[in-house]
Amino acid sequence: MSNLPKWLFAGLGWAIGGPIGAILGYFIGKAISSPSTDTEKHHGPYRNTGTEADINAALLVLIAAVMKADGTVKRSELDYVKRFLLANYGESKAKELLQMLRSLVAQDIPLHEVCGQIKVNTDYTTRYHIVDFLFGLASADNEFSSQELNVLNNIACYLGINVADYGSIRERHMGGQSRSYGNRSTSSSSYAGDPYKVLGIDKTATDDEVRRAYRRMAMKYHPDKVEGLGEEVRRNAEEQMRKINAAYEQVKSQRGMK
Repeated sequence: MSNLPKWLFAGLGWAIGGPIGAILGYFIGKAISSPSTDTEKHHGPYRNTGTEADINAALLVLIAAVMKADGTVKRSELDYVKRFLLANYGESKAKELLQMLRSLVAQDIPLHEVCGQIKVNTDYTTRYHIVDFLFGLASADNEFSSQELNVLNNIACYLGINVADYGSIRERHMGGQSRSYGNRSTSSSSYAGDPYKVLGIDKTATDDEVRRAYRRMAMKYHPDKVEGLGEEVRRNAEEQMRKINAAYEQVKSQRGMK
């Protein structure tokens, strides 16, 4: 790994400092001569001060945490991550990052501290899509272990994801695929799980509350919201938006809404 190229860390700002920098320290030490001080300038949980490189570095650490959660790194999970890296970095860089990932999986990852660093440097929507993406990773082997769910729950909590949003993410990745996790297609007019949970509301919600909930969810998945998060995250966002649309159409049909 001594020949790890400088491109990996050339664009990093806040990710070099703090717990993420400590975890990546071995690689950073071989790629750059001195750490960035940008981290000291960033405050507040609602500022997205990170570049795409920052966010991808943070994602790589969280990916390792989810992959190692059940004690076994599965081929399907590696393939899922490989697609993410290929889409964002290209083949040669992806191979080097996969080598780094293998090392990260072997390390102890202080989730609370790592997520805390991410939280103060990214906006809520970015963190929301990080959790959404990690759920996709966990479901790559067609099942969710209790260990994986515990790690995902902790990550969402530490990143400040609210209960309704977390419930929506979990329902879309688990509820609608409870009978067949491998089938990721969703009908445009129906949803196999609980459509109200997908929208983050109760069945007692009024029609106006249903409409507002749908608009809030749609805004989270607007292309502008995921533009800087990488191709694989964008694809996941498109897939999840299809499920949200299906859930909304199902609720409207049940209620006779127009």
